[in-house]
Amino acid sequence: MALNLRDRFGTDYKMARPFLVEDYVFSPVEYPSLRDYRVEHEELNLLATPLAVDRYYFLSHGPDSLKLELTLCLSGSDAADHLLFERAGAFEREPELEMVVDLARAEKVGDVGVAWQWGRDERDGVAGFVRHNVLVFIQGRYETLLEHSRAIDADLARHKTGPDAGDRAETLFELDGKESMLSVAPAGRIDLGVPTSPESPHFFLASGGSINRDPMDPGRYYYRAGIEKGTERVTMYRIGRGLIPDYQTIRISIA
Repeated sequence: MALNLRDRFGTDYKMARPFLVEDYVFSPVEYPSLRDYRVEHEELNLLATPLAVDRYYFLSHGPDSLKLELTLCLSGSDAADHLLFERAGAFEREPELEMVVDLARAEKVGDVGVAWQWGRDERDGVAGFVRHNVLVFIQGRYETLLEHSRAIDADLARHKTGPDAGDRAETLFELDGKESMLSVAPAGRIDLGVPTSPESPHFFLASGGSINRDPMDPGRYYYRAGIEKGTERVTMYRIGRGLIPDYQTIRISIA
């Protein structure tokens, strides 16, 4: 079904679409249609494939509830488009094709997008679209989804963009020899210490080995090497209230 939706509603762009470079922070009070909703639960993750910052919001207002996913794809809009149709095709139930709306063409929402009501006698539906390299995916009462989508899309469209993701390299951990390669024995450990902004969520991607919290002092982190010799690359991400992460990359020689 995802392939079918992409074939019918995907757009073949000949030119690359821009990256979001001004951070976007979601708050329901900023939108008239969402002002009365309350965030009941929020989840934050770093996706490895595609590399993306993913935020889930679960909102409620009286009997109404919304599931909102905001995903910033760090490699660009192509990855966001792919993720849109992957999300749209992940339901066990398929929408009736005549119920599916092309959001970008029919509603001028997003660069590419789809929406549908699950049935003519059902209240719930789905709306998903991509603006720049950000996926917005909403589930809830269908008659409200287009209004919510228009508001979020208009806000994203006002944010500054650029031809690439920009340089957000920062010092997240004060490390000895951070400008050169660190060294450790196979299966050895390197203490990374406490992050410079310990109150912010941190995520780690390592080509080998792993980043762990110190069990004796959970505010501190360490790298545990694998048993194979070689050079590993570790990228550390710090995410604030929005979607765009700061990062620091280190190389570690295991010898």
